[in-house]
Amino acid sequence: MKTNVVLRSTDRELFGITIRQNTKDQMLSISDLQKAYEKARFMHGWSDRRVNDIISTDDFKERLYHLLNERGLVKAEISVFMEMLKNEGITKSLKGLGVWKTTGRGENRMVVADPYIWVLVAMEMNPLLYAKVVIWLTDTLVFDRIEAGTEYQPMNAAIKGVIKKPDYSKYAKAINENVFKTHQRGIRNLASAKELKLITQIEKFVINCINMGVIKNEKHLMNAIINYK
Repeated sequence: MKTNVVLRSTDRELFGITIRQNTKDQMLSISDLQKAYEKARFMHGWSDRRVNDIISTDDFKERLYHLLNERGLVKAEISVFMEMLKNEGITKSLKGLGVWKTTGRGENRMVVADPYIWVLVAMEMNPLLYAKVVIWLTDTLVFDRIEAGTEYQPMNAAIKGVIKKPDYSKYAKAINENVFKTHQRGIRNLASAKELKLITQIEKFVINCINMGVIKNEKHLMNAIINYK
């Protein structure tokens, strides 16, 4: 089984604090979110706010219920869910649902949350932080990912024209190893804007090389992917 990798992309920065994200479960760091808020509140004169205080409010719990219910993680009625939170405590309940946990030790110890929960918490903290998170979620991390995905099928079609029995997963893995220096299932879902651009560039490069007759077999293809810079 692949070990977990913690991504520290600059595309995941808030107020100069890099929000770490695990590749294995894609959870985002709540601890880093709190650090980002602390830095911003001294910059902007905000009041002191703690994640634990936010997740304990009734408004947050109601939004949390609907978020979990829509995703099929909670099937009980809202009154039953609220009673569970009251009896078990919210962090224990979230951990029981697998959307909240504590990882690491010492300096590496941090609280992480399912991305949907992380966004919900971030948007509750401050209007400016709310705006930054909305932009963060819909900027190049979204649009570059669409472009990378759009170029994937034309590349495969071009490869099929020169390789009789293409192993597309092998070529995708080679691209991942070029871009990320490693391969792990789902790693592209966590790619930075810069990494997504590089994926797109490699895909376009492969198509162009095939069209020009430079790539004629799998060996040529793998060399082109591996050596692209």
